[in-house]
Amino acid sequence: MTNRRTGPGLGSSGIAMFARRCGKVLRGLLTPVLLALTATGCAGSAGIAPAPSAEPYAFVNGRWFDGEQFQPDTWYSVQGRLTRQRPPGPVQTVDLSGLYMVPPFGEAHNHNVEGLWNVQAVAQRYLQDGVFYVKNPNDVRDFALQIRRAVNVPTSIDVTFAHAGLTGRGGHPVALYEDVLRVGRYEPAVGPIERGWFENRSYVVVDTDAEVEAKWPVIVSGRPDFLKVYLVHSEDDGRAADAQLGHHRLGLHPALAPGIVARAHAAGLSVTAHVETAADVRYAVRAGVDELAHVPGWLLQGPEDAERVRLTEDDARLVAAQQVRVVTTSVAGQAMPSLGGHHQHGQHAGHGPGPEAKHGSSAAEPAPHVLRDNLALLQRAGATLVIGSDHAETSLAEVLHLRTLHLFDNRTLLKMWCEATPAAIFPGRHIAKFAEGYEASFLALGGNPIEDFEQVRAIRRRFKQGVPLDGALIQDAAWSAADRKGR
Repeated sequence: MTNRRTGPGLGSSGIAMFARRCGKVLRGLLTPVLLALTATGCAGSAGIAPAPSAEPYAFVNGRWFDGEQFQPDTWYSVQGRLTRQRPPGPVQTVDLSGLYMVPPFGEAHNHNVEGLWNVQAVAQRYLQDGVFYVKNPNDVRDFALQIRRAVNVPTSIDVTFAHAGLTGRGGHPVALYEDVLRVGRYEPAVGPIERGWFENRSYVVVDTDAEVEAKWPVIVSGRPDFLKVYLVHSEDDGRAADAQLGHHRLGLHPALAPGIVARAHAAGLSVTAHVETAADVRYAVRAGVDELAHVPGWLLQGPEDAERVRLTEDDARLVAAQQVRVVTTSVAGQAMPSLGGHHQHGQHAGHGPGPEAKHGSSAAEPAPHVLRDNLALLQRAGATLVIGSDHAETSLAEVLHLRTLHLFDNRTLLKMWCEATPAAIFPGRHIAKFAEGYEASFLALGGNPIEDFEQVRAIRRRFKQGVPLDGALIQDAAWSAADRKGR
């Protein structure tokens, strides 16, 4: 396959080439956006919260989650930060009238924040469900660069991007992008795209250490916030490449993982590993990855997979001992609509629901027993579990589905969603709890979610970095940033 790398960044020639390949629909959108991004140098800064221009507030008569229970307290917001010290001058008082305050929720794995054509609608859905923080572990780099200024602002969601994931020859997600998403998802939005265009933009194929070194500039082009590697059926390592084709899904040769992780860590980038089997987990953890994008059992390609995906007590203890986070994705294998006639998670799987997908969980369909068993093992071992759906509209679907597994009490599930998950997405940010100097971001719930978890859906007020997101404001989420940049 032709190597279509563009190099680290998109200059005027890169813009022109991209416009020619993606058709006249995209041409009108792309150029002003990327020129604005180039002029401002806005790429890869998602880990730094912008300074909001919020007026001072006093939040009174509320009950605030302290990690264990809800306590009455008064907080002030000054320049978008929480403080117990009343600021001088006029302060607008917000009477919370006995509502229950929790930190905003997170989504540690989803691919739906992707381009100019959908960023506004996606941001609206997330903010409506109280999800302020999103992690996209594989995206189209060029599309993600377009929307950097439409996210990571007080009036929209905050997002981190991995850009192109690393895989092996014939590995996942090559066919996903080239055979399914190209025609079923992206061409309807941006116009014709030639096959092969996604290479080095949505996936990078590396089969040797030398290729990793040679392609490192394109791997980090667009300044990703973290990297993703694909480990898929690593137990087949050692089979001849030709014999592997058509057997199971493929991914990166596991022997390359330690070197890639070391190189990423040296560059200040964390690494998330796509995993499907227990062997994938073992290779990933021993390679030093920071996060597992799935719990094995989320995808079963046949009855013989049941034992391949089952974790042992030693596996769970290793994950916990190495402090590797695990993203739940329990709904990822549920019956989401397919693209192009293929099952959502087959070799030709699609990112995210199609237009006929419903908002909500797939709670009526129980997860495979092995997935539940693996989650239970990880929880008992003390592994850090974070919430991510992979394909649902928001992580609300994932958290509601997890409730049906009866593994977590309400407090534990709440803390996973509003504390562990946001902190995992933005580890350098002062978020995910209420403390002096932390961001003034919270959800005001109508009732106590520890007593009645359904109260997580009863959001009465939303504040993000000291900015109220309610009424007409939330309906127009991300409007200002997106419109200013040429939408």
